[in-house]
Amino acid sequence: MTTTAPTAPTQPGGIVGWSARPRGDVVAAVMGLTTCLLPFLVPAGPANTAAADVGIVLSIVLAVLWVARAHLPIKLPYLVGVGGLILGGAFAAFVSAAPLGVGLVLAQDVLLLAWSASLALGRHNPAIVGAVTMAWCRTAAIYSGVMAIAYLVGINALTGVSAKDGVRASYTFGDPNLAGNYLVVSLFLMAACRHPRSPGVRRIAYVLVLMAIGFTGSNGAMLTLLVGLVFAFAVTRYRRQGAVAGVATLAIAALVGGLMAGFVMPRVDLGQIRERAAGSVPLLRDSFGRSANSSGERATIVREGTNLFLEGDAAGFGPARTKATLAATQAPYVKEAHNDYLATLLERGLIGAIGLLLLGVAVFVRCLRLVVGNLPKAYAELVPRPWLLVVIGPVMATAGGFYEVLHFRHLWTWLGLVAALVLAMHDQREESS
Repeated sequence: MTTTAPTAPTQPGGIVGWSARPRGDVVAAVMGLTTCLLPFLVPAGPANTAAADVGIVLSIVLAVLWVARAHLPIKLPYLVGVGGLILGGAFAAFVSAAPLGVGLVLAQDVLLLAWSASLALGRHNPAIVGAVTMAWCRTAAIYSGVMAIAYLVGINALTGVSAKDGVRASYTFGDPNLAGNYLVVSLFLMAACRHPRSPGVRRIAYVLVLMAIGFTGSNGAMLTLLVGLVFAFAVTRYRRQGAVAGVATLAIAALVGGLMAGFVMPRVDLGQIRERAAGSVPLLRDSFGRSANSSGERATIVREGTNLFLEGDAAGFGPARTKATLAATQAPYVKEAHNDYLATLLERGLIGAIGLLLLGVAVFVRCLRLVVGNLPKAYAELVPRPWLLVVIGPVMATAGGFYEVLHFRHLWTWLGLVAALVLAMHDQREESS
């Protein structure tokens, strides 16, 4: 949805002129600071709020003031998909007479949509894209270095190691899987932005992030890292050698994966390997060593969730109501869905599922444009390899199968950056035509 007001004078490349730039640069600074706060989720405030949420709200307010002052065209990317999720959640809550607390979940949907739309204003000022990407890359590198050292030294107050997760590090995220996901996403963002700029320093930063990922012991993070590397290789080959090379890479990867799943894995005694892992290094014990239990639990959750949907109706049970609904039906295993696709279907019904599908299509289309297109010069200097930014899409889509990622703040930060870059490309085409 686009609403156009009289626009301020612009410079080539869709950059707003001098009269609007000062306010835009203030917005960029606040957004960069907010991005630095993304990893700091504990201690949590009321309703799981965090320090970054203060920055997000302030960024949105400043963005609205800037838009009003400069008479900028307003674009709300992902509105249709998120609107479907919100509508589905509200309808499900009404039909099931869910507690008023579910309104907080819908408010979070609105807030994250507004955050991504505010970031999308980077189409008018590259400083926003520059501030957010630089802050993210630097924060991830320094954060990983500090946390890796803290883990090796044994400073549990920083690493978040607790009896609940064994020796797995949750850092300041409160959950090892969430920490691992943020770090995997950060790794590909650093590769896309080539930041830190020095190749030697950047390689050290990669190693630090990989170490920090390893210390989380997150099997999901390792899987999504592998998925991301495959797609990174494929899109890089596409950019350098053409569509045939890119598609061939994906086809070969799919073939190898199919052969592994169909012929190799059935002949491997995973149980024995897990037993050896469980009795060896503590980190392996608490990660791969417990993968059988984790897989079994998730299979049980999917089975019970599917039965719950089939026994209910297409309206859904209300946002964040899976666990409460399973408890009310005396299900043998009461847990949250830990799966965005199942959770959306259960909690927001078919309306929400359609919204999620439309959101996925919107993200896919924008990612495709980044893969095949070229950024304006001002943005290409900030994100020299935007096709690697696209890799985060399949990473998060895969993670959605075993986490509920739709409320991850770093997901919507990435979505806002993608929208800003695609809109900047659109503005460049409009000016040249």
